[in-house]
Amino acid sequence: MNKIKNELFNNISPLLIIGFLLVSSFVVTINADDGMEVESVTIIGTKEDVKDLAGSGAVISNEDLEKAMDTDIQKILTAVPGVYMRTEEGYGLRPNISIRGTAIERSGKVTIMEDGVLVAPSPYTSSSAYYFPTTGRIHAVEVLKGPAVVSQGPQTIGGAINLISTPIPEVNSGKFIQEIGENGMARTHVYYGASQGNFGALVEVHEHSSDGFDSIANVGGDTGFDKSDLMIKARYSSGNHTLTFKRVDLDEDSNQSYVGLSQASFMSNPRVRYGATAYDKMMNDGEQTSLTYVGDFDIFDIVFTSWQNDYHRDWFKVSDFNNDSEHGERDDINELISDANNGSANAQAILDGQLPVEIEYKHNNRFYTNEGYQFTLSTEIGIHALTIGYRDMEDSESRVQAHEYADQAADGSLSALYGYVGLNGSNNRLRESSATSYYLEDTMDFGKLAVTVGYRSEDYDQRHRRWSDAAGPNLTEVRLGADGSGNADVKDTMAYNDHTTSSIAATYDLNDTMTLVAGFHEGMTPMFGADPEEADNMELGVRYSEGTTNIEAFYFASDYSRLAAECTLVSGASCNADESAVFSGGEAEVSGIEFSGSWMLQGDNGVMYPISVNYTSTDATFKNSSDSDYFGAVAAGDDLPYIPDSQSSIVVGFINDNGLSGNARLVNVGSSCSLAACGTYNKIEESSYLDLNLRKALNNSMSVYLILENTLDSEDLISRAPSEGARSQKPRTMKVGFSYDF
Repeated sequence: MNKIKNELFNNISPLLIIGFLLVSSFVVTINADDGMEVESVTIIGTKEDVKDLAGSGAVISNEDLEKAMDTDIQKILTAVPGVYMRTEEGYGLRPNISIRGTAIERSGKVTIMEDGVLVAPSPYTSSSAYYFPTTGRIHAVEVLKGPAVVSQGPQTIGGAINLISTPIPEVNSGKFIQEIGENGMARTHVYYGASQGNFGALVEVHEHSSDGFDSIANVGGDTGFDKSDLMIKARYSSGNHTLTFKRVDLDEDSNQSYVGLSQASFMSNPRVRYGATAYDKMMNDGEQTSLTYVGDFDIFDIVFTSWQNDYHRDWFKVSDFNNDSEHGERDDINELISDANNGSANAQAILDGQLPVEIEYKHNNRFYTNEGYQFTLSTEIGIHALTIGYRDMEDSESRVQAHEYADQAADGSLSALYGYVGLNGSNNRLRESSATSYYLEDTMDFGKLAVTVGYRSEDYDQRHRRWSDAAGPNLTEVRLGADGSGNADVKDTMAYNDHTTSSIAATYDLNDTMTLVAGFHEGMTPMFGADPEEADNMELGVRYSEGTTNIEAFYFASDYSRLAAECTLVSGASCNADESAVFSGGEAEVSGIEFSGSWMLQGDNGVMYPISVNYTSTDATFKNSSDSDYFGAVAAGDDLPYIPDSQSSIVVGFINDNGLSGNARLVNVGSSCSLAACGTYNKIEESSYLDLNLRKALNNSMSVYLILENTLDSEDLISRAPSEGARSQKPRTMKVGFSYDF
C-alpha cells in the first residue's frame, strides 16, 4: 500500500503544484453579479443542452424536483426511460439502479457522481458498497446514456448519473423546508448562501428520520432510520477563474434489515419482519472533501478537481441460525427462507420464532477510501470541439468483521446479545486499487450533421491481501497509514488491467424541430481481481421539440461478450463462502425501446396541464448455457435477473395562476425474476403505485404542500432479495410540509 501511495504522490505532486500556480497567477477583481454558479460540475448542462447531446440523456432540474419533493432517487428516476430500480427498504437510502440492463445490485454497474466526482466509496475496488448521496439535498440530476458515457467511467456500459449539489447563490439567500408525516417521519432541510465581492459561501443541513413502516414480530422495535448531512462550500472568484472548496459530513443509523420473507409470511402480512431481525442495524458515517478550479483561458477551458472521500459502514445483521443438530435445517438465513418456501414446517417455525435456536449476527464492517484528482480541458478549433480528460486515483476497502449471538426462545423472544467474537474465517482482508484513465472526445460540426468520436483508456492495478486471525494487522491502522507489518498468510495477489474503449455518435437535424441520433460505443465495468465485464452498445433515436412539446424515441442494444458479477451476501447466490469472488455469466444480449414525451396543454381560466409519459420495453437474455455458484444453472434464453420486461410512468398535473398546483404519478413495473433459473419463489410479478401531490403558494416566499405516496395502498411483491425473500412496497404514506425562501 505504501509503495502505491508513494508512486501516486510522485505523480500527483507536480500537477498539484502546477494547478496551484495556475490559480494563483490570474487574480483580478470582479463584481459578484458578473459571476456564475460554476462550482457544480455538470456532464450535460441544462435541459436545453439535451437536445444537442450526441446520444440519449436527461436532466431533471431543480424545478422538476420541487414539484414532487421526492427524497427517493428511485422515484425521481422514473422520469427517465431505460432506468430500472429495485427497492431495498422503501426510502431510497440504498438504491439498486440499472441503466439499459446492467446488473441492478447496489447500483454497482452504473457510474455515480456528485458534482462530477465519483462518489461510490470505492469505485474500482468495491463500487457496490451501499452508499448513495442523500437525495433530499440534491439540486438537480443528470442521467447520461449512450456513446457520451465513455467520457465518464469507469463503468461505461449502461450509463452515468451525476447529482448536482446546491450551488452557492449569486445573491444572499436561503431556503427552509420542514416536512412531517406518518410513521414518525420528519425532514428538515435548510441552507443559506452569501456572496460578497470575490467570495461566496454556503452552509446546508439535511436531517431525515422515520420510525419505519414495518413491524417486528414477537419482540417489536423500531424499523426506521435517522440520517443527517452537513455540507459547506466556499468559493473564490477572480476574473474568469474560480476556486471552490466543498465538504460533506454524513451520518446514518438505520434499523434496517436485508432479510425478506418466505412466501407464506408475505401472504400473511407483507409488512412485518421476523423477530430475529430486531438487532439488524446499518451504521455509517463519512467525510467528502473536494477542491475544484474552473478557468477560462479564452482559447480553452479547464476544470481541475482534487478530492478525498472516506466512508465507514457497519451493517450488523442476521447471518445464521445455528440449528443443525437440534432441528435439522440449514443454517444460512437465505437457505432457511428457501427451505420454508419448499414446505419445511421447521424452517418456517424457526423464522416465526416458534422454535428455540441460537442466532448468529455478523458485523459487516467496512472502511473505504476514494481519493485522487482529475481534470478536463476543452477547446474549439475550426469545426472541432475537443475535450481531453484525465483522472488519477486510488481506492481501497478494508474488512473488519466480527460476530455476536442471541438466543431465540420458543415464544419468539430474544436474549441480549452475547459472545462477541472478533475476526475469524480469514475475513481480515484489505483490497486496494490504483487507477489512471484518460479520454479524448472530438465533436465535428458539419452544419446539420454533427459527428462525435471518443476514446477512453483505463489502467488499474489491484491488490488483495488476506490474513488469518493470528497474522493479520489491525486494518483500521492500515487505513490510517501504518506499515501493515505481518505477511498476508492466506492470500496476497496482484492484478493488472489495461483496457480501452471507443465510441462514435452522430446527430442530424432534419429540420428545426426534429433530429436523428445514432451511436455505438464499447463499454466495460471493472471487476476486482478479474477481467472486466465487456459489451458493445448501440442506439438509434429521434428527437422532436417544438414549443412546449418534447418527444424522444430510442432503440438500444447491448451485446455482452462477458457478463460478470461479484458475489455479495445480499445477492442470495450460493457463493457466500467465497464472498467477493467474481463469476462469469458468459454472453448476454439486452435490447429495448425507450420513449419519453412531455406536453403543456393550455386550459381555461389560465390553468395549464403538464403531461409527461415515459416507457421502456426490454428484452434481456443469456446467449449461452452455464453453471456457476453465482448465476446458478443458466440456459440460453433465460432472462437476466431483475430486468423487467417493461416499465412506464405517467405524470399528469395542473398549474393554476392562483398558486395552486398538483400532480398525479402512476408508475408500472413489469415482471422479472430474481434468478436466471426462475423458480416459483424467484418470480416477481407486475407492480404499480400511484403518488399524488398538491402545492399552494401562499406568497412569493412561502408554499405549503401535501404528498400521498402509494395512494391505493398496494401490497405488491416488488423484490426478492436475497434471492427468494419477498418484500412489499412502501404502504400508503401521507406527509405535509412547507418551504420558505429567504
